[in-house]
Amino acid sequence: MVRFDRAGLKILLIWLGITLLDLFVVRDFSWIFEHWNSKRVVVNYGLTALAMMLLLFILSPIIRYFKTGKYLVFAFIAVPMWVQMSHYEVYRSFASSSGFREFSQDPSLVLSVWMDQFNWLKSTIILLFVYGLLSLLSGVKTKIVRWRYGLNVIGFTLLYLLTTFSWYGVNNFQNSTLSYYSTLLQMSRMQVLEFKYDKPSVIPSQLSTEGLPNIIYIVGESLTLSHMSIYGYKRNTTPQLAQLEKDRQLIKYNNALSIGTHTRLSVPYMLVGIEGIDPKGRIYQTPTVFNYAKARGYTTAFISAQDTDWGHIKEMFVDESVDYFWHGVDMNKNASVHKGADDMRVLNEIALPYIAKVGKQKTPFFLVLQMDGSHYPYAEHSTKKHKIFLPENTPNSINAYDNTVVKTDEYLFKIIQKMRQEYPNSWVFYSTDHGQGLGGKAGKFNQDPHLNTIHNPLLISAPKSKIAQLLRNQDAPVSQADIVPSILDIIGMKPDKNINGKSLLKPINSNRLRVVSQYMPTQHNDPRAVLAEPNLKLYTLDFEKMSVSFPDEKKVIHFKDWDARHQKIFIGARFGSLIAN
Repeated sequence: MVRFDRAGLKILLIWLGITLLDLFVVRDFSWIFEHWNSKRVVVNYGLTALAMMLLLFILSPIIRYFKTGKYLVFAFIAVPMWVQMSHYEVYRSFASSSGFREFSQDPSLVLSVWMDQFNWLKSTIILLFVYGLLSLLSGVKTKIVRWRYGLNVIGFTLLYLLTTFSWYGVNNFQNSTLSYYSTLLQMSRMQVLEFKYDKPSVIPSQLSTEGLPNIIYIVGESLTLSHMSIYGYKRNTTPQLAQLEKDRQLIKYNNALSIGTHTRLSVPYMLVGIEGIDPKGRIYQTPTVFNYAKARGYTTAFISAQDTDWGHIKEMFVDESVDYFWHGVDMNKNASVHKGADDMRVLNEIALPYIAKVGKQKTPFFLVLQMDGSHYPYAEHSTKKHKIFLPENTPNSINAYDNTVVKTDEYLFKIIQKMRQEYPNSWVFYSTDHGQGLGGKAGKFNQDPHLNTIHNPLLISAPKSKIAQLLRNQDAPVSQADIVPSILDIIGMKPDKNINGKSLLKPINSNRLRVVSQYMPTQHNDPRAVLAEPNLKLYTLDFEKMSVSFPDEKKVIHFKDWDARHQKIFIGARFGSLIAN
């Protein structure tokens, strides 16, 4: 196949240089130290490294015989390495099909995050070294042997297809350039599905509303459990929530998981009560919590500090069942994915006045509050009053993030205190849509389902008579999908068959398995998910390749070889019906 003449030896030198750049610059020493003894990594990287060598032999005539050939090959190799390095710097993983689609839908968001984390040194090293390595072939001309060239093409094609589509293949463990092009090829196979929008109506209740409690459901943004002192964080970021817990006015759940890793994955399902993969779009065929509350006789409202046009949140939930709607664009005309309206202003100027007004009515009220929360850039999400951890050297520093937690502490304390004092029978639920990686293996933000991203706070402030009942599940494996079924339990409404969350007022199975999914049509329907054991060990599933990676990331099996208890969570869901445990 390859020929080790003068040009061949130079190609091998180029290949070695690109391989070292890939391992030590695109990635880093910590990645090598973590994965060097993983058979799956060795196989994936070994095969793609071999494919990369064959590709260089295939591309070498372009460099040697065409004036612009070197620049074309340089762009073909260096740009993917550059993109993958930038993505790895932020998320500790390579660009995924979901990431490419996110860029196509909102380039400004992706580019701003990229620029905030841009590594000039690594970028310069990649560009200069790849260009310098390819320059070694300039002026070296040898005769092309067609049969040998053809074998190189065949060998490369087979290896490329094998590593791209094999169930054993993992893009994050491969050569960065080929991983980039494999992801693009995989995207071409993604099926575009049409979803049914035939949500059934909820039959209005004929029961009296007398005695029904007022309910507030607060949807947080990007708040990580591990940075809340109420959950054991070393910094005192949530002193007021801790006081509420001490006074038995707040219950924290210690083993709660988010439904997804992004706002557009979690929030829609948080307001419906579905957990798990949803490839056929059953969310569009299920009543929302607003539909149920309205049918039970509640006055309903949805107040969001964010721009709810983004992600079609407004389109999905604001219908005839929502009596009052307000979102962040009404206060901040420049509201975006990055920054909506200020939470404290929304609370003081919109939410609390609304509660004061509607609280005087005879009918109970149901209010959903969506926060601006702790989204990046973190420094923009806390006011001067809340900046107690200084200095905020960068917009996304840990100090800047912790100050957003301080602000959320005041926000939640203020509204819970008001409800407990003025409406003793009321309920307040809080859970964040997802967390943040904040560095290390989890990356800096929320691309992948690491524990910092998905193991998040779930808080409830309830009437005194219900506290003992709720505490039974304090350490149980729960999900934010359980909030809607709990609300339906409180107001006496029977949930739709699609709703598979559990009521927190009833005992939760201590062996419960939970799903954190990306396989949901509210974003990109990326066929990936993790299954979480009660002890928070995560199994990673790739439904396109039908493979399962075990928690240690070293063992991988075919989905069909997995045990039946785990399989049954997904088998029906893959074809449109979800089997709940």
